Amino acid sequence: MDRLAEYVRGKYSTLLARVSLPGIDPLSEQAHDVARLLNLSLLAGPVVVAFVAEFAIFGIWQLAVSLTLAGTVMMASPWIYKKARSLPMARESFLVSLFAFKLYESVFLASVTSPGSTWFIALPIVAILLGSVISGLCWLGISTACLLILHHLHAGSPNMAGLLPADMNFLYTFSLVVLGLSVTIFVFMVEASRKNAYLRLQHANDVIRELAIRDPLTGIFNRRHISTRMEDAERRARTGAGPFHICLIDLDRFKQINDTFGHAVGDVVLQTVAKSIQAEVRDEDCFGRYGGEEFIVLFTGREGLRPEAFAEKIRQRVADLRFADAAGPEGVTVSIGIATSCNGECFSSTVSRADGALYGAKASGRNRVVSAAEAKPACFAAHPGSASSSVNATSACL
Repeated sequence: MDRLAEYVRGKYSTLLARVSLPGIDPLSEQAHDVARLLNLSLLAGPVVVAFVAEFAIFGIWQLAVSLTLAGTVMMASPWIYKKARSLPMARESFLVSLFAFKLYESVFLASVTSPGSTWFIALPIVAILLGSVISGLCWLGISTACLLILHHLHAGSPNMAGLLPADMNFLYTFSLVVLGLSVTIFVFMVEASRKNAYLRLQHANDVIRELAIRDPLTGIFNRRHISTRMEDAERRARTGAGPFHICLIDLDRFKQINDTFGHAVGDVVLQTVAKSIQAEVRDEDCFGRYGGEEFIVLFTGREGLRPEAFAEKIRQRVADLRFADAAGPEGVTVSIGIATSCNGECFSSTVSRADGALYGAKASGRNRVVSAAEAKPACFAAHPGSASSSVNATSACL
């Protein structure tokens, strides 16, 4: 069943692509109107065939032939749109063909008492569902006027053909049942199309939101998203959820790589390092590019976490990287600064202390991990504190 549904969707998508104009946004209102027009023409096919068969069985060949001609125009309406590049022309071609046949049928089968006269109510509904309220109102007026005129001219008169079958009840029943089914199925198609459009729009919005929080070069989170996550971590820490940890990671001598090998190679280095670090970061933590060649990792809510051990693992992993491109560097290293938030500390202060630790790592020879000494509570809004040159050089908040 799933295979059949997938096959039908594929065929429908192919057909929709054939009748659509190139360059039309698939999420636009025009694209949705074209899809509804195609749905209507596909629905018209079996309905026309059913009525032609009915008229043929009863020997009413005048109606069978006229419906065949009108039905051909209705089913060709998507291709009329494709050729004329006009959706209103295609829509009105469909409606005029349906109206012309139903008018002829009503006259042929005793005016407003004919089974086909009930189809006049479908004209304004179809016009509105095809995207034009003005057209729907116009067809409502035309249909109403037509019914009133036919009633006035032919009320109580016998049918004009004199060749009607004895069982008129079947004609009425068949016409009403098919009308009900047609309107219901078409409304269902419109609703399904609307839901599909909503899902596509939702997916597009999700993609846009994802792009807004991603760094375009490396694909990891950008600074804006990292800052938002740190604000959340700060609020949770203030409510007793535990401290958060910051790791600032900076590529050593990255400017020299750019100057020596070019920015294209520098971009490859950034992408490779980012991918390598991302593989070590868990889903509940947050890793992103903080600027230039600097990355940041935010750890939250992990009891027993040893950020120094994680940072050392990252440092070693990057140091082990080798670049296949002979035009690039043989290897790269990173310096890492670590800071753990104190109770009530704002995240910017924690980042500042991690940055101080990173500066200490750079100053003491690069390719190493340095942890910041935690600041006193009084300095939360003041300055970030000092950086230690040793991984173990940390102290508690006093």
